[in-house]
Amino acid sequence: MIVTIDGPAGSGKSTVAKQVADRLGWMYLDTGATYRCAALLAYRNGIGLQEAEKIAKLLEGANISFGESSSERIVLLDGEDVTSEIRSEAISELASKLATDRGIRRALEKKQRQIASQYDNVITEGRDQGSVVFSDAELKIYMEAEPEERAKRRYKQLAEQGRAEPYDKILKAIIERDNRDKTRSISPLIVPEDAVIIDTTNLTIEEVIEKIINLIEERQNCSKEVSE
Repeated sequence: MIVTIDGPAGSGKSTVAKQVADRLGWMYLDTGATYRCAALLAYRNGIGLQEAEKIAKLLEGANISFGESSSERIVLLDGEDVTSEIRSEAISELASKLATDRGIRRALEKKQRQIASQYDNVITEGRDQGSVVFSDAELKIYMEAEPEERAKRRYKQLAEQGRAEPYDKILKAIIERDNRDKTRSISPLIVPEDAVIIDTTNLTIEEVIEKIINLIEERQNCSKEVSE
């Protein structure tokens, strides 16, 4: 079974997806990490965005996988643990730029499907998982929240990390990010067909997790009844 969670930045997709995967013992597909691996490949090979075709070609032969070490999720690129390296500011910035290229996105979509095919049950999150990458997923979820609430969450998160920023600045950035994601020409952020919409504005993380687990169990029970 494949479950997709799409939605705007700050809606809680990653946190919820990871925790649902942990509780159910499912594979969590970190799609953001695949883009970061593409960026790392480009960086290590000295290839710029203007040579996107070369990066896409490198991706075809690359092996991106996920594992665990001391209860921590790790990202492997051709067998090498690159978990920390792909989180650097330089790689993060490059990954964001690569994500705007159609050829690279298509190569990574193919890679994400290959990774998912190796597992019985997968939960994945992003902005085009249910609409593009896994359009035939058994359960599609679209998580949303009011921009003001997402800004509050981000403000709190940054403050706890000792990197506080003005709330108004964060809110403005979120609204601008939403607009870019929804109006971009390549895989824009949309509500996938047949998706269940969950507004997390007034919900706790635990409440959202319970809702999703209940939805998964309902779909699984329906599948069993049909097969019987």
